[in-house]
Amino acid sequence: MKKSLIALAIAGTFAAPAFAASANVDFYGKFRISLNNVNNNQGWSLTDQVSRVGFKGAEDLGGGLKAIYQYETAFNIGTGAPTADSSTSCTSTLFGGIVTTECTPSSIAGGGLGAQRNTFVGLAGDFGTVLAGRHDTPYKLAGSADLFVDTLADAQNTSAAGGIIGAGNAGSAGFDLRGNNAIAYVAPSFSGLTLIGAIVPGNGGSNFPQRHNLTDAYSLAALYGNGPLTANLAYEDHNKLLDENAWKLNVGYTMGDLKLGGTYEGMSNLNATPGAKSKNFLVSAAYGMGPITLAAQFGKRNQNATAGNDDLTDTTVGVVYGLSKRTSTYLGYAHYKPATGSSTNGLTMGMNHDF
Repeated sequence: MKKSLIALAIAGTFAAPAFAASANVDFYGKFRISLNNVNNNQGWSLTDQVSRVGFKGAEDLGGGLKAIYQYETAFNIGTGAPTADSSTSCTSTLFGGIVTTECTPSSIAGGGLGAQRNTFVGLAGDFGTVLAGRHDTPYKLAGSADLFVDTLADAQNTSAAGGIIGAGNAGSAGFDLRGNNAIAYVAPSFSGLTLIGAIVPGNGGSNFPQRHNLTDAYSLAALYGNGPLTANLAYEDHNKLLDENAWKLNVGYTMGDLKLGGTYEGMSNLNATPGAKSKNFLVSAAYGMGPITLAAQFGKRNQNATAGNDDLTDTTVGVVYGLSKRTSTYLGYAHYKPATGSSTNGLTMGMNHDF
């Protein structure tokens, strides 16, 4: 999903550019960097915020059929180097990844310095779109009410203190994922409704020799958009890998310059622990005044004792100033309050440029 800095569209909508077929090869990218200050002795830092480059295109095969492809990889503005996958903990499962004690950054999540982001080949026609490779799961494409995606205050970040939607509990497997070795189908839109499904076949791994099914993991989403209303429903199942699943409802409504959003999510059997559950919600509002957009959101993660009782509230406010259609700056403040321990406060200011 092509996530923007502080999204002006509250609800997640189907990311058509990720599947679009064009006559020529398109080269594109996003440069994102921020200056952050976090209390609890973390201080100041200059941080890349998921900058990336890629190319995509299509070949007309005739009869309304096209071959489509995309390659996308991350890089770090601060160091000027490609961004290797930093997932070294095998306790965090990727959709379609294998949980073993032998994982390394180059063996999961897209292969180290290679294409960690959406990279696939497929066919598109009147029947819809079929693709195979690495891509955001339908669950992720259903989006959330998060206005601060790809910033310090990202409410979908599984490794940050503010992880609310799709995060599970801190350090555990999440559901806001990009799937390896997946096969996905996108049905043609009908009266504003788009259905998407993805499966991961044969990914049982050496630790799960009995699990080499066609649907070792699967993800489903129904995305609806009609005028000012968007409503997305999604479900994802990791039962063939970790015996965990999640569902979410994401809605948004636009009234002139005011955009409202809300996401509710339920997770079960987190970390393959029977009865470990989490109920999460996030609400947000954004108001546009010419090039200025004011944004605020509040989220809460509620987990039962079996899941570690890792409850968290997240309150974030910010402002975005659009310098042009492709360039913007922003300022944001986030407050995270865990069930126990000290609260965390974060201040972030950054700049984005898309091409």
